[in-house]
Amino acid sequence: MNQLITTEPSRPRSRFWDLVRGIGIFAIVMGHSCDFAIQYVYAFHLAVFFFVSGYLYQEGKYGLKPFDYFAAKLKSAWPRYVFYMSAFILCHNLFLRIGIDSSGVRYSCSNMLVFLGNTIVFQGAELMGGAMWFVPVWVLACGIFGGSIWFSFRILPDKWYKGWPLCRLGAAAFSVLLGIVGCVMIFRQLYLSYQLHLAFLVQPFFAAGWLIRSQISEVKSWLKWYGALACGVMFVFLLKHYQLYVDVTMGRIGDGWQYYAVALLGIYCCMYLAALLEKMDRVSMVISLWGRYSFDIMALHFFIFKVVDVMYGRLLLRDGVENYSRFPQSYSAQIWPWYVFLGTMLPAVIGLGLEKSGKKLSGRLPQRKSDGMQEWKEKGE
Repeated sequence: MNQLITTEPSRPRSRFWDLVRGIGIFAIVMGHSCDFAIQYVYAFHLAVFFFVSGYLYQEGKYGLKPFDYFAAKLKSAWPRYVFYMSAFILCHNLFLRIGIDSSGVRYSCSNMLVFLGNTIVFQGAELMGGAMWFVPVWVLACGIFGGSIWFSFRILPDKWYKGWPLCRLGAAAFSVLLGIVGCVMIFRQLYLSYQLHLAFLVQPFFAAGWLIRSQISEVKSWLKWYGALACGVMFVFLLKHYQLYVDVTMGRIGDGWQYYAVALLGIYCCMYLAALLEKMDRVSMVISLWGRYSFDIMALHFFIFKVVDVMYGRLLLRDGVENYSRFPQSYSAQIWPWYVFLGTMLPAVIGLGLEKSGKKLSGRLPQRKSDGMQEWKEKGE
């Protein structure tokens, strides 16, 4: 076993990284509800999650077990993806009648069965769950990164080059190479199933987070106001100078290096903001809640937008269905603050409620015996 891989003690959940994720998911909701924010938040909001995943990667646990790492991410994401997407499929016709689904296509029972089956393999196609395209890309990207670590630690020696472990440098270089492959595929419009080309594209963000954690014992000590100011100014300059309008799903990443540059600058600013917010107990409690339930926010915020549209457009303004059924929202100029507030808070509360309900339900279920080979325990056995 590679000597650089050591057993890591279990760590309590970090409020700081929940805050970083909370800022990231807030940026995603902003990008989907505020036209004026799109150019800025699209430049970094997805990259934040890949960077955090790289930083929190447990090398001691998964360094030589890449399939375990992939399985852990799949176990975390797949049930929730299937749950939310299945709920949207089953409610599709109801959404159509209410007027919050603009597709105009009514599902038969056969349609629903087919779409439910596709959901099992991460191919849900519901408008309300449209933001969950990110889930299979994230799972695949995590698996590829874990494989990169395993490959590098297997083939490279435990030697050091100018204070850096050669195997870690090799893993980082391999991740950068995969990022270049992703850029080339996007530029040539070579799009793979499950958007695998995007999983290649984001590998440098994983590597950046992982290397920072391995070399800097306390990352918050590197977060300075003058650093955030410089990064913010450079971030805006690059966006304006190159007229960048990043949209990863559409393959809009500038010349490649520009996307990585503005995303990393944005990530630093997010981390500095998280360090500031961590000192504000009540505010940090709310935003860390967004980070903890970022999956639920991602899954539900489109649905919340459309509920707000029905209440505002149909009930208050008495608009026609052609107005309040626009997707992903209909009244950005008038009520974008409500989209942002409700689109983050309500899904987070729902996610918290589902988690507590799941724990209560699991506590009532019979437990298996420790050897895993016996029948379920019966009460009074």
